[in-house]
Amino acid sequence: MTASDAPMTDAVRAVRIFSIILMVGGLCGCIAGIATGDAVPMVLGAIAAACGVLLAVFAVLAGRKGKS
Repeated sequence: MTASDAPMTDAVRAVRIFSIILMVGGLCGCIAGIATGDAVPMVLGAIAAACGVLLAVFAVLAGRKGKS
């Protein structure tokens, strides 16, 4: 790993952390919607969780691209 690779790995790590936060927040929103019987938190939570999964996939792919 060279000095020029460090910003890329830091960025990938930050995106992975953000995607985890999105997934956990989305799941919490879904659970809150189920507990209250409201559809809006369930839908928004599902969207947030799906975006978190998509971001995690992109971060993994970017991490692999940076290593090769």
